[in-house]
Amino acid sequence: MRKIMLPFVLLIAGIGLIVYPHLFSSGSVDLKIEPVGFIMPAAYKVYANPDVAGGRYNLFKAVIKNTGSAPLENLKVQYRIPKYIDDWTDVPSTQNLLPGETAVVTCFPVFNTNITDKSTTSRETANIKITYGSKSSPSERDENFAFDMLSVNDVVFSDMKDKDKAFPIDYAENAVLYACYVTAEDPIVKYYAQQIQQKVLKGETAAGVGGNSQVGEKQLNEAYRALAGVYNAMLLDKMVYSETSTNYTTYGGSNSSSSEHIRLPREVITGNTGLCIELALLHCSVYRAMGLSPVLFLIPGHAYPAIKMGNNIIPIEATGVGGEGIGGRMSAIDALKAGQKEMSDAFAAMQKGQPGYYMLDIDQLYNQGYKDMELKDDQYLRGKIDALAQAFEPQTHATENYARAETRARPAYTNTATTGMLTYSGTISFSYPRNWAVRNYPIAQLPILTTAIYSPNQADAIEVYSVQGAQNPNQAMAYIRQSLYRLGVNVSANYSGEQNGLYRYTGQSNSSNGTANWVAYFRMVTAGVQGVVVGTRGGASPTLQQIISSIN
Repeated sequence: MRKIMLPFVLLIAGIGLIVYPHLFSSGSVDLKIEPVGFIMPAAYKVYANPDVAGGRYNLFKAVIKNTGSAPLENLKVQYRIPKYIDDWTDVPSTQNLLPGETAVVTCFPVFNTNITDKSTTSRETANIKITYGSKSSPSERDENFAFDMLSVNDVVFSDMKDKDKAFPIDYAENAVLYACYVTAEDPIVKYYAQQIQQKVLKGETAAGVGGNSQVGEKQLNEAYRALAGVYNAMLLDKMVYSETSTNYTTYGGSNSSSSEHIRLPREVITGNTGLCIELALLHCSVYRAMGLSPVLFLIPGHAYPAIKMGNNIIPIEATGVGGEGIGGRMSAIDALKAGQKEMSDAFAAMQKGQPGYYMLDIDQLYNQGYKDMELKDDQYLRGKIDALAQAFEPQTHATENYARAETRARPAYTNTATTGMLTYSGTISFSYPRNWAVRNYPIAQLPILTTAIYSPNQADAIEVYSVQGAQNPNQAMAYIRQSLYRLGVNVSANYSGEQNGLYRYTGQSNSSNGTANWVAYFRMVTAGVQGVVVGTRGGASPTLQQIISSIN
C-alpha cells in the first residue's frame, strides 16, 4: 500500500507547487539602509514629524525589495536606539510585497523630551529588525548603524552629502532649524520676558497685532517701543556681546559641514553674554513670549533679530549692547538704525542673488512643524533672573517715540495708487493687484523662493526666484524642480524661447494641493539666475494676462 500511495502523494504535492507556490515558498528580501549621519537634539520634534520638509529629517530609510518569486507577507520593520528609545518600535510600512515590488520605509523617531538634557556629543547605534513570512516562524533580517548624537547646543548647517551639494544654499539648508532655538515657551524665558514687561515696559506691549496687515501708527510706535524695551533691559543688565566661531566637521565620511555650538536663550540670559546668533535667538524668544511675531535675519558672518507687524519688518542690532569687537554701547535708537541699514543692505543683496542671506519667519516655521524644544523649569535660574531684574526700573527712555522715519522699514515694492496695481521692482519687474498678499521668503526650506504674491483666494500666485550659482536658465529650472520635488511637488517644464530679453518656460506643478499651470521668465545676473513665475490653479483671466504683459 505504501508503494502505491507514495507516487499519489508526490503528485498532489507537485500540483500544489504549481498552483499555490506561495504555500511552499516565501519572498526573498533585498535590503538597503540609508542612515542619518547625526541627530540634533534641539530639533527632536522635527525628526518625529513626517510632514516637515517632505520628511527630509528622519533616522533612516529602508529600501526593501522582494527579489523572490512569491509574495512577501507580514512585513514588519522595527527599530530601537539603546538609552534613548529602548523598546522595539514599529515603523509604518506596507505588509505585503509582490515579486519584484519595492517599498521605501522611513523612520521618524519619537524621542523623549529628556533628549534636551544632552550636553555632549556621543556615538550611538540604531538597531533595525525586519521580519516577514509566516507569523509562527518568520524570517528575520537585522541591521544596525552608528551615528552621532550631538549636544542640544549643536547646529550642523547641512546634512546633504558632499557629492550632492551643487549650490551655495546647499551648505546652509539646516538654517531653518534655528527656529527650534526660539524657545518662547521655556519657563525661564517666559519669566525673563515677564520681568521686562512689568518693570521696563510697564506691563504694556504691542502683542496680538503681528498678523494684521492693517497696522496703524500707534501700533507701530508700540512695536518700536517693545524692541527698544527689550534691548534696554539687556543694557541695564550689562549683557556683553562676544565674538562668534564656527567649526568644520565631517559626519559619516560623506558629509563635510560647518557647525556651531551655541548657548540656549536661557543660558544667554543667566550667563549675561552671547554671540550674535545667540543674542538674536534670545531676542526672538522674548518677542514671541510677549506675543510678537519674530523674524531672524542671517547674513554672511552675522545674525540679527526683527519683528513682523503686518507688512512691516522692524529689525534691531542686538549686538549693540557692546563687548569685544564693538567698541562701545549703542543706544536703542542707534541699534534700531543699525538694524534698518543691515536689513536694507540684506534685501539689496538678496535682489542681486548674492549667497548667504536668509530671512526666517519664526511663526511661519512653527506652523510648518519647526517647533521649539521643551525645557524644564529651574528655580535656581529663576533666582538669577530675579537678581538681574533688580537693575530694571521703569525706564522713561523706553517710552520714547522710536517710530522715526529713518528707522522705518521699506518694502521691496512701490505703490501705484492711480492704477489699482502695485509694481514689484527687481531684476525682473511686474505689476500685480493691490489686494494681493505679499510674503517675503514664504517657505523657509526653499530659500531660492524670495517672494510670493497671492490672490485673495490663493488660486493665483506670482513667485520670484533667485538661484545663486546657476550658470544658465536651464540649470536654474533644474534646480528649482529638484528643490520642489523634495517638498512633494512634481514639476514639468518646457522651454518656449526668448521674449523681451527673458528666457520663457511653460509648465505644470502637481502636489497634494492640486495642479497649477504656469509661465516663467528668467534672466541671467552676475551671481546666478533670477526668475518670475506666474501660475494658477484656475483658468486664464484678464488679471493674469495683465500681470504677464507687465513683466520686463
